[in-house]
Amino acid sequence: MIRIAFCFLWLFSTFAPVYAADSPTAVVEKLHGALLQSMKGGAKMGFAGRKALLDPVVREAYDLPAMARVATGSIWAKLSDDEKKAVADAFTDWTVATYASQFKAFDGETFTTKREVDAARGRKSVETTLNPKGEEPVVLNYQLREDGGAWKIIDVYLDGSVSQLAIRRNEFAGVLGKGGVPALIESMKANAASLAKQG
Repeated sequence: MIRIAFCFLWLFSTFAPVYAADSPTAVVEKLHGALLQSMKGGAKMGFAGRKALLDPVVREAYDLPAMARVATGSIWAKLSDDEKKAVADAFTDWTVATYASQFKAFDGETFTTKREVDAARGRKSVETTLNPKGEEPVVLNYQLREDGGAWKIIDVYLDGSVSQLAIRRNEFAGVLGKGGVPALIESMKANAASLAKQG
């Protein structure tokens, strides 16, 4: 069950050692802290409360517009500025809604930050594990890129190899092939609305 849930967004945490405020590891740890709060708040906070908690943290931690661009594929270059903004906005709202929906219960999970290492093209990789109660640890590696002096998450690898962004791109390709950009935007909005209704 744990692995199925994290095929969408896979991030939990415990508080790890203190790192420099602007370091890649600090970005991941701040996100982890908010996710843990959301889990412990659970049903008492409700979907709206969890989303309000997570929204600013997720937006700060991730380069969501860049992820939306990559996930949309080559068609992105053909979009108008308004269309690009609509896609990025829908992608962001859906991402936050997914977190608020998935991270709503706590059952003793713990998380370990293992190390921060250099990655290709000047990026950094923050290697962590999710330690579910009574289950094998799940490797979650965050890829971050520096943008304007700030480190931003641009991808997460489940089990160290399964790219969240690649999964999104495959999903989006199917929707775009059937109905184009309007269908993609509506699909993301519908998914976010459905998650809100589930509570």
